[in-house]
Amino acid sequence: MVKDNIKLMIADESHIHYIDEILETITAAAKVRGTGIAKRNPKYVEDLMRKGKAVLALDGDKFAGFSYIETWGGKHYVTTSGMIVPEAYRGHGLARRIKHVTFSLARKRWPHAKIFSLTSGAAVMKLNTDCGYTPVTFGQLTDDETFWRGCEGCINHDVLARTERRYCICTGMLYDPENKRSRMIAEEELESDKELVEQIIKDRFPNGFPADEAEETH
Repeated sequence: MVKDNIKLMIADESHIHYIDEILETITAAAKVRGTGIAKRNPKYVEDLMRKGKAVLALDGDKFAGFSYIETWGGKHYVTTSGMIVPEAYRGHGLARRIKHVTFSLARKRWPHAKIFSLTSGAAVMKLNTDCGYTPVTFGQLTDDETFWRGCEGCINHDVLARTERRYCICTGMLYDPENKRSRMIAEEELESDKELVEQIIKDRFPNGFPADEAEETH
């Protein structure tokens, strides 16, 4: 996907060398905002890239943006997380284009899963709203303990602990594929990049998604 000389792709093993720069950029941005952020382990991000769960934006060979998706609770929930665009590339709609890829990838790969986001950033909240997400209580999100343990590296984790995980500094936002209005909003938002995003997904998964990734049933 190329716009304004920026190419978007679903990352693979060849992009592992960008991980340190990605994580440093995420940490620096959180410090500037004065907000907390869950720390990501480099090995975890490497695993995401290998499994086709990370989206990367490059300007030639220069890092220009990143985000990823992950499944929780028996694949009944998916998060879109870790959105970052370096300062030099902000203000040109790149975050929205990255969001279109991660959100579309999550919807296509796990079509029945609820997609959610925890964020304290107004820009991400706007992107989520435009994609059909709605604000929800934390009780409406996954109860997967592995997900919530990821918040332990955030400077605001004490708030989450004190409230017994009822709320924190971040806002919970949820896209429910069973909600007809949310689906309509999502389709309208994604229409402008639909063909390009589909090509990005096809380039990474020419033979379709791995067969063992359907939602688990109980």
